[in-house]
Amino acid sequence: MNAPAPASPPRLIDLAVEWPLQYAEESTAIDAADYPGIAKRIGQVDGYLSTTLAAIIWIGPAPGDRPDPWGEISRLFAGVEAEFSGRILADAADLDRFAAEADDTLTWAVVGLRGCASFLQSENARDRLAALIDRGLRAVRLAGLVNRPADPTHDRGLTDLERSAISTLVSASSGRPLLLDLAGLPPTAASEAIGCLEAGDGGQLVPIVSLGGPMGGLRPDDLARLQTLGGVIGFCPARAFFPDAEAFGNALDEAAELFGVDLDAVAIGTGFLGITEPIEGLGNAPDLIDWLFSRFTPRAAQAMTRENVLKRVHRMLVPAHKNS
Repeated sequence: MNAPAPASPPRLIDLAVEWPLQYAEESTAIDAADYPGIAKRIGQVDGYLSTTLAAIIWIGPAPGDRPDPWGEISRLFAGVEAEFSGRILADAADLDRFAAEADDTLTWAVVGLRGCASFLQSENARDRLAALIDRGLRAVRLAGLVNRPADPTHDRGLTDLERSAISTLVSASSGRPLLLDLAGLPPTAASEAIGCLEAGDGGQLVPIVSLGGPMGGLRPDDLARLQTLGGVIGFCPARAFFPDAEAFGNALDEAAELFGVDLDAVAIGTGFLGITEPIEGLGNAPDLIDWLFSRFTPRAAQAMTRENVLKRVHRMLVPAHKNS
């Protein structure tokens, strides 16, 4: 699949970036002590905005037992709204404006909320979540910060908290489609979550894996089920998922054998600022994009870095607009 890289590769649509964490040393919304080593990871977003057309920007309470998770979420959400004012993809009108702009436009954001299983049982959680959805929240993750694969020796099914969180998400969304991120879940839990959606218990939730290792950490049959539901998996260029660029490329080759030349259902989730150590040579968006377009054909590279995610965002936002 090797091919010469184009002079100027198209910009990335990223399934996962922890963008607000770059402000940890100066922000009142984030305490750098909650994210050890974050100052050393700032280089991961060098050149990010110039190389990335749109991204799911994940926000959520810091790891651990938090006294006021909704306060943290509110402050982080407000920060994203301010930085990406007028450029948050939340409905079909936004998508129309996005599609009409040149490729060198400013970066757009899809707002994602992580860690939902840990705080959706709090008082007024359903109403608080519904208010965020009204403001433009369009992706939710049951697990919190994800920077490594789920431990295969501790596989389990969905917990009661996770099942309850899915029910709360369905109720709060009021029929509006949302992306349900399965990143960080053990294989059996991810399989059961997909089963909930297949059974109609997930309303308009569309399953994704925003960042993961080979095949998103899903079992082969679950990967096919996720694809049938319109989902997508993000391959993450972190050493915790792949030891080096060769392993990363080989995993994408295997995905191409399964999904075809367009690698349908395959995308990139950089996880930048959340991951501890990126793959050598792929440590920021410009280097990653250049490598992908030199390693794969332009058609395959553009599909996995952009078109496959854009298809899912379109399917999510257009029905949300029609039903509003």
